[in-house]
Amino acid sequence: MVTPTYIVVGGGPVGCAAALQMAKLGHPTAIYEGRGSIPTDPEQSYPIGVNPRGLHAIASVAPQIADRVKAEGRVIDAWEIFAGSRRVAKQISGVVFGTSRGNVNLRLWEEAKATPLITIHMNHRLRHIDVGTRTLTFDVRDDATGNTTVVTVDASAARVIGADGVNSKVRDALVAADPTFHVDITPWNNEYRVLFATVGKMTAALNPKIHYIFSGGYTATIDNHGQQQWSLVTCLRDQDAPSSPSQLVLEGEPSPENVARLKAWVKSFAPDFLPLVPEEEFTKYFTRRTYRGAIVRCSRLQLEDWVVLVGDAAHSVLPPTGEGINSGLEDTVVLAAAVAASPIAAFSRFEGNRLPDLHALLEYATHLNTAPTWMGERIARGIFMILEAQTASSIGKRLFGPFGIDRAPYRDIVKSWKRKREVILNLARLICYPIAAVASIVLFVPRLFFVVSRPQEKRAKPLLSIV
Repeated sequence: MVTPTYIVVGGGPVGCAAALQMAKLGHPTAIYEGRGSIPTDPEQSYPIGVNPRGLHAIASVAPQIADRVKAEGRVIDAWEIFAGSRRVAKQISGVVFGTSRGNVNLRLWEEAKATPLITIHMNHRLRHIDVGTRTLTFDVRDDATGNTTVVTVDASAARVIGADGVNSKVRDALVAADPTFHVDITPWNNEYRVLFATVGKMTAALNPKIHYIFSGGYTATIDNHGQQQWSLVTCLRDQDAPSSPSQLVLEGEPSPENVARLKAWVKSFAPDFLPLVPEEEFTKYFTRRTYRGAIVRCSRLQLEDWVVLVGDAAHSVLPPTGEGINSGLEDTVVLAAAVAASPIAAFSRFEGNRLPDLHALLEYATHLNTAPTWMGERIARGIFMILEAQTASSIGKRLFGPFGIDRAPYRDIVKSWKRKREVILNLARLICYPIAAVASIVLFVPRLFFVVSRPQEKRAKPLLSIV
């Protein structure tokens, strides 16, 4: 067996793309993946949009895979945003392809398996990295017996690429090894669970080239073995009341009462989607996993030019940015350029080139993840979002709209957005804050008498992050 020059921890989309980039440069590469197989069922995944940034990264190592992602997906003409039954905004695209994360992972995985310079090790779940001895320790599961053994891999002659996701063990090792390596982890304010329609069942009321964003979630089509399938990503926000129907996202019991509540909830914000759902899916919904991530910001991306972080391990963002998988795939392009330019100090070069863009993107993600409770700030932010979207070079147009084809650096895109935020948001605050303050006082006085005259009810504790 050829000793690998690079070891990739994690066989997700970014890990596979990183391995393909290294192999393209002629480096023997090994992928260590904790799962026993890559799921082929789209219902074990969730819908995403691959923008020109992500497609360019895929095409740089496997043009046929980029073509297949586009062929199996569907170009998104626009996102339409609704408040109740009223459409309040529309973001034109035409350059993003709707698919599922699982489908992108599967296609890149198949390409990695077919690449002679790439060796794949399944059922290898990373336990620990010892930076001092340059070793990786894995828990290795035997599918036949179910037994797990501990295996230590000598990586002293290789370099390590950590692509093991938001809960990265590679990142943990870097933090433990270097006190100057700082990581900030902020849980998302939202949690998601997906409800699927019948495969191939369409309706004239929903355009498959449009993604609809509602108060309770968003609808999108994915490819399911050659047929289109509508999906509805339901959303629970941390600030939602304990009595809100969105709490169904956390329910695990498919009782008749919960099924009835789920149907009523979906009907309230996505009535055209409801008839597409088979009856058994309302039960399966409660057995399906939920998705809750975090915003991850690292002060650095590598250590001693021996190990580097990419993808969610380095910079997990937020679904509304539209840049989760796309920014991770672009990491691999920047990394490959650094390896080609300077193999010895490649990771340092990558860090210097990439970190400013990632920190800019994370600043935007942090803004979106902030959930103000006061009415004045909420309204001001809503006004800013609507007005900024109307500008000629809005952040939406540059990330996943018509200007997305330029693949401009995140630092430039976010810098422009921040300038507009400074002006528009502060002007909106000047208008909204006084009005909201008066409204708060008017609403507070009757509430005060209500509280005095009635015993105070015991309120449920707020939801805690499951990250």
